[in-house]
Amino acid sequence: MKRALLLAASLAVTALPAAAQRWRTLDATRQLRDTTPLRVNLEYAAGKLDVRPADAGALYTLHLRYDADRSDPLSRFDSAAHALSLGVRSHHMSWHRGEQDAGEMAATLSSRVPMDLTLEVGAVEAQAQLGGLRLTDLSVKTGAADVTVRFDAPNLAAMRAMTLEAGAAQLKLVHGANAGADRVTANVGVGSIDLDFTGPLANDVDISASVALGDLTVRASPDVGVFVDAKTFLGDLSDSGLTKRGDGWYSVGYEKATRHVRVRLRAFVGGFSLRRTAE
Repeated sequence: MKRALLLAASLAVTALPAAAQRWRTLDATRQLRDTTPLRVNLEYAAGKLDVRPADAGALYTLHLRYDADRSDPLSRFDSAAHALSLGVRSHHMSWHRGEQDAGEMAATLSSRVPMDLTLEVGAVEAQAQLGGLRLTDLSVKTGAADVTVRFDAPNLAAMRAMTLEAGAAQLKLVHGANAGADRVTANVGVGSIDLDFTGPLANDVDISASVALGDLTVRASPDVGVFVDAKTFLGDLSDSGLTKRGDGWYSVGYEKATRHVRVRLRAFVGGFSLRRTAE
């Protein structure tokens, strides 16, 4: 009898006298049964994280190495709610970089299923290759992380919205033009967010951003029209090739450009930079 869900847990324990850690591994997979849209939550507190598209026959695969004294593995599929939760949930404690360097999570997701994906990470070094998936919405929430989200291939669904939040984190969006999102929300605490929209844009992009004490960088190709709302931004963007008109900064030939990136800054205190570079 074939089982839809295959779980294999290795209970090998590595004793660390100073920290009393119990390292365990978990491997899980689920076969692809249908292509019903799915809400997916990936949660990971500390360690190294890798996310990418799965092989054709799998809805997901998961590999974990985690400290059982500090966290519990998470692998739950709810067919009634069309929801999937994967990752590691910590035991009511905060994590700091370097505390769990040996921890790791590798997850793959089906490229055939439309997904509303949420990625929540703490003190994590993460690489998320999301190009080739069918993402209808994307939310990335980071703590003290170093996260790179890549779309090296086009997103295979129309993305309604993308939300990126960086507390004390460094968050990079690479080849964001392939994501197909026309609305992006970026919230920065004391970290930084780097948004790369160089390359061919299939649609205009509206970015709504708030920066507390960190930095926001937006990258766009030279042929893309760029507008920056200046109501709450008092800096000078003339070095970026923009001209001040009224309450906004405009690129040369903005009105004639076929594609546009519009940036609106809210409650702005931190730094902002625009990079006009080809892909």
